Amino acid sequence: MTPLRRRTSSAALDLDRTASVDSIASARSSGPPDPPAVDPELLAQRGRLIERFAVMQSELGGLFYEMAIRDHVRMDVLIPKAAELQRVDSELGQLQRMIETGATSVGGNCPACGAVYGHGAAFCAQCAQPLAEP
Repeated sequence: MTPLRRRTSSAALDLDRTASVDSIASARSSGPPDPPAVDPELLAQRGRLIERFAVMQSELGGLFYEMAIRDHVRMDVLIPKAAELQRVDSELGQLQRMIETGATSVGGNCPACGAVYGHGAAFCAQCAQPLAEP
């Protein structure tokens, strides 16, 4: 038994090819909208924080390694350094969210802890300090 085939005219095939070529061309020309311009200072600040985070992480790992090989791990030394690393990581995350959401600039820095905050923020996301009105 042979399967049934549907016959299509060559005119119909040409029409389909033309429509698909036109739709591809229009999709390429329209493309995604341009993202909003990001403040270069935000990008520079993100770069500085990434570098600072990498250095702090390396130093913390090296410190722990040196303590471990001497069998003298001191948590009272490691915990404050890890907390500072966590603060920098949190600040970097906030800055990254501001860049991804299209914030054009930083609202300011918290007077208590120095973390960046966006325009319109009433409280610092890091330390919950009330922020002054802009």
